[in-house]
Amino acid sequence: MEEEIIHKALENLYRNTGIKGFFQQNDTLDGILQLNLDDIQFTYVLEVKRELRQHQLHQLEAYHMRYENLMVIAEHIFPRIKEELRLKGIAYLETNGNIFLKREGVYYFIDTNKAQVIRKETANRAFTKTGLKVLFHLLNDKNLINHTQREIAEIVGVGLGNIPQVIDGLKETGYLIPLNKQQYVWENRKELLDRWINEYATELRPKLLKGKYTLKQDWQTIHLDNQHTVWGGEPAADLLTNYLRPEHFILYTDEKQSDLIKNYHCIPKNDGELEVLEIFWKPENNTAPPILIYTELMLTGGKRNKETAEKIYNEFIEPIL
Repeated sequence: MEEEIIHKALENLYRNTGIKGFFQQNDTLDGILQLNLDDIQFTYVLEVKRELRQHQLHQLEAYHMRYENLMVIAEHIFPRIKEELRLKGIAYLETNGNIFLKREGVYYFIDTNKAQVIRKETANRAFTKTGLKVLFHLLNDKNLINHTQREIAEIVGVGLGNIPQVIDGLKETGYLIPLNKQQYVWENRKELLDRWINEYATELRPKLLKGKYTLKQDWQTIHLDNQHTVWGGEPAADLLTNYLRPEHFILYTDEKQSDLIKNYHCIPKNDGELEVLEIFWKPENNTAPPILIYTELMLTGGKRNKETAEKIYNEFIEPIL
C-alpha cells in the first residue's frame, strides 16, 4: 500500500508539474525520494501515510528534528493539517499531486487537485465499532489476547462471535502472530495504537456521544459516582499529571441525562464545554484509562495538550505497548 501511494503521487506530480521523482527503499523511515526540479536535485527522507491525522503531527515534528529533509507522502491530508505542516516547514505530497516544499531558495506549493483514493481497503472486523472496543481492551492489557475467547468477550462485554473476527483481522494486518492454536505474540503495537486512534475518531467516538452540557460548578468539586461515571480528556489528564488547566471537559458514563443533571448539575447546551460519551469499559478509578486520555488530547490538539499527552504516553502507555 505504501509503495502504491508513493508511485501514484509521483505519477500525478510529474503529470501536473513535470517534476520527476525517484523512490528508493532503505532503512531510513519509509525510504528515500530524489526530486529533479529543472537542474536542481533534492533528496528527501519519506514518511508515508494513507491518511494523516492531527494526533500524528507530534511524531512528524520529532522526525523533522532528526531529518531536516523530511517529506510526508499521503493519500489525503486534511487542509488544517497541511497548513500546520507548511508553518513547520515540513514538505508534503499527496497522491493527487498537490505538493509543498520550501528549501534552499526553492518554493513549490500546489493545492488545486482533487483528492484521489487509490482503493478502498477490505473491511476488517478489528476496526468496526465493536472491534475497536475489543481492541481497546487488548491495547490496555497485552496479555489479554492469550485468555480464552469467552473470557475476552466477558471482559469486553461483547458477543462471543465477535472475538474470532477481531483476532482474524489483527492477524491479517500483521499485528498478531500465532505461536500455536491458543497463543499469540504482538507486533508493532505502537503502530496499532496510532491506527486505533484514527479509527476511534471516525468509527467509534461519534457513536458514543450522548450530548453536550455546561458545568454549573468547578469540575474539581464534583463528586462522581465512579462505578458509572469518570473523567476523560483534559480533566483526566490534569488529574494524572497536574500539568494541564482544562478548558474542554469529557465525562464517560452510563448514567441517564436526568441523573447527570441531578447529581452533577450539568445543564444541556449544544455548544457546552462538556461532552458526555457512553462508557465502554468497567471503570476502576475516577479517570478513563491513559490510552483514552492520550487519544482525546491528541485529537483535540494544541501545544499544551500535546505536551501533556507526551507525558502520559511516556509514563503510562509506552510501558504497556
